[in-house]
Amino acid sequence: EHECRHRTFFKERWLNDFFQYVLSFMTFRESVVMRWTHALHHSYTLKTHDPYDFEIQVDRPSKLFHFYMSLVPFGQLLWIHESLFFQTLKCAFNVIPYPVKQTVPDEHLWKLKFNSRIHVLFYFLIIIISILYQTILPILFILLPYYYGNTLLFLTGYTQHAGLAFNVKDHRVNTRTVILNPILSWLYCKMDYHMEHHMFPTVPSYNLKKLNKVIKDQLPKPKKGIFDAYKEIIPTLIKQSKNPH
Repeated sequence: EHECRHRTFFKERWLNDFFQYVLSFMTFRESVVMRWTHALHHSYTLKTHDPYDFEIQVDRPSKLFHFYMSLVPFGQLLWIHESLFFQTLKCAFNVIPYPVKQTVPDEHLWKLKFNSRIHVLFYFLIIIISILYQTILPILFILLPYYYGNTLLFLTGYTQHAGLAFNVKDHRVNTRTVILNPILSWLYCKMDYHMEHHMFPTVPSYNLKKLNKVIKDQLPKPKKGIFDAYKEIIPTLIKQSKNPH
């Protein structure tokens, strides 16, 4: 979904947009708002002052319970009222949250509301079909994978920025590259080369490793695997929870 959002996964723009829409539906991320908030995220990574990085929760390091529970299957349901799903639900009913107002241009709001209503309609249809046919399978395979398959998704995802400097423009300081094994790196669309991706967001994921070889002498030494990354992340998050500065 992220690569299609950047329109770098396929050569054809329409294929990127089509699959971003489908995958946005399955990950509860409405495609219009994600495209705009993600552009802000690349420009103002981990920025906690206006303009905010709305994609990364500005107070996430102080929420250690949220951090740990997000790695537990269904843990995120504990704060579903703060989730992107709930944001889509509100947009469908014309209640536009503050982050959306700040990031999505007014001329695109109609598309955001339209997409949100389609998402919500399909979510309810899936639930109704499951009730009518007395089977949990549609819900299990379409709506819930994001919540019970979240451990690996977030373990890799948090390595991107967790425990790094806030309100610093340099992507070498607020973004982390972690060299993963070939299988996990492939599943992760090479986003383990995340520092390189933030510096050059239009470079397709399959070229990020080549890019790393060209500029690695100007970058911090990358972490070697998830465990190496979390040896830095966990102690830093604990410190940041006590002192966000």
